[in-house]
Amino acid sequence: MKLRKPNKSVRTFGTAIAAAALMTGGGNAFAEPVSLELEFTCPFPLIGDQPIRAQISADVPTQATVGEPTQEFTVDALTTVNEDSRLGLKLVGSATIEGTATNETTVVTPNREIDLTVPLTIPQSPIPDETGEFTVPAQGTSPAITFNEDDVGEAVITIGGLTLDMIARVENGDIAPAPIGEFTSACVQNPGQDNILQTMQVVPDEQFEPRIAVSPESIDFGTVQAGTTAEEVVTIANTGQAELGINNISLGGTDAAAFTQTNSCTTVASGESCDVAITYIPDGEGDQSAVLTIESGDAETPLVDVPLTGTSVLAPIPEIVVTPEDISFGTVMLGETASAEITISNEGNESLVITGIDISGGNSSDFIQTNDCTTVAPEEACTVDISFTPSATGGRSASLDITSDDPATPDVSVPLSGQGNDGTGDTLEVLLDLAGQTDIKASGSSLPLSGSIATQLELATGMFEADLALDPTQGQFKIPLLFKSLTANARVEFEQADITTGTLINGNLTANSSLYVKVPKVTVRLFGLKIPVGGGRDCRTADPVSIGLASVEGTNFSLSEGGDVTGNYDLPALQNCGPLTDVLNQFLAGPDNGIDLTLTPNL
Repeated sequence: MKLRKPNKSVRTFGTAIAAAALMTGGGNAFAEPVSLELEFTCPFPLIGDQPIRAQISADVPTQATVGEPTQEFTVDALTTVNEDSRLGLKLVGSATIEGTATNETTVVTPNREIDLTVPLTIPQSPIPDETGEFTVPAQGTSPAITFNEDDVGEAVITIGGLTLDMIARVENGDIAPAPIGEFTSACVQNPGQDNILQTMQVVPDEQFEPRIAVSPESIDFGTVQAGTTAEEVVTIANTGQAELGINNISLGGTDAAAFTQTNSCTTVASGESCDVAITYIPDGEGDQSAVLTIESGDAETPLVDVPLTGTSVLAPIPEIVVTPEDISFGTVMLGETASAEITISNEGNESLVITGIDISGGNSSDFIQTNDCTTVAPEEACTVDISFTPSATGGRSASLDITSDDPATPDVSVPLSGQGNDGTGDTLEVLLDLAGQTDIKASGSSLPLSGSIATQLELATGMFEADLALDPTQGQFKIPLLFKSLTANARVEFEQADITTGTLINGNLTANSSLYVKVPKVTVRLFGLKIPVGGGRDCRTADPVSIGLASVEGTNFSLSEGGDVTGNYDLPALQNCGPLTDVLNQFLAGPDNGIDLTLTPNL
């Protein structure tokens, strides 16, 4: 029976039978019994469309490995024929029924559809004289299939239509009279049924493949005086289980002539590494760049590019860098003081001489600075401490002015601002620092949290709006990878989706925050190296996380002293995290995650 290809929501009846056979052979572990019964409508001669039922049972694995052919497997299917069909066969004296069938199976992977043909034989089976439905067996052997790298991820095995090529025979063995004697019936699966036989994971074959890991991913030589050189090392490691061949290492790009490389990398054994020495030979003046390209036998990543950058200067010069570029102290009550810190760094290759640090502007008397900055050596830094004590309500501003011998930027000004408040206005702005942790129930682990929340409180009602800023953090989780449990290190970042709202009434604080959780990088340590296994700049929760917080019961929250808050939230599933997105969701996504924070006024 030749399966007609149905619509995409209803794949093929052969899918079930072939997939059941296909997915049970060697090289594919985790087999589990599956069974599916479906109803079809089949046109028969003389009696028209008739219903039949098909029961398919087999052992289908939940996982298959790239590059390992599945074994052929015998499939048994049992089809139930109704009473009307029995009578139609008996009309021309049929005593037995037999035939052949052809099932087409479709296995849908992330990047393609795999169509398979499974021939089935329907042995000669008696047609009972007794009234009632009867069953007809069928048996066949599935072909093998080999998944490739494009199939890594979730594969869905479904069932669609069915075509029968049948022969009915009379008692003496002759073919029964037409049209019952020989006929073809193109059966259609009845709509609205769950036709998914199995969902499985196709995983990469890491057992006998080399895998390249290059570190660092880029090199910035910084400022280097022309006539001198600077050196860095790129390490090429093999994290796979087969020997890695290094086919070529070359330099290219706009300023390739300003860089040289030497190496002894030819083949790298499993778990071993080799080094590429990169030398920057600056010429002239200005920024220069090139690319180190590594060609290897890693089928997944045959080319790896390492960007190289540097700045050439004709003579040693200092280079001033001031952070942050501006400071806002927020709202500070009259009579109180808030503090902040400015860092002056020297990223040049000559000592930086600070010739002056002063505060100027209309409200300069509200700001005071102290510093230890005189001469800053290359790659070193000094600090300037700034305090703000408002002398009046409303906006207050000034400027921290820094002068140095940096020839390119001799004068740098850092804007300073703040709000004075005497407690009698309509609103009060308060900046709170936060520290604490969140517990991830899915993996039984926790993440440290820090950051700030800038709050604008309406004094008359106790209602507030706030901007929540959580710092990037890292955590460790146990994950199943490469058929064993490994410790993964995940970098986690947060992006505010909406402003935080809440109330502070009689010492009780409540707040509701909405933010996206982002996981840009997840690594595991193998053979002494950190190996990336997922994440990416687009890896984040599909929906914002909604977090409700409230004061710890029995405690009093105040703006002058802060307090503790606690809450519970559900973490939505991650998306766009690469082939191991489902693995990452196993140890991050899920309900009933706790959060405990201490909020402290930033005065």
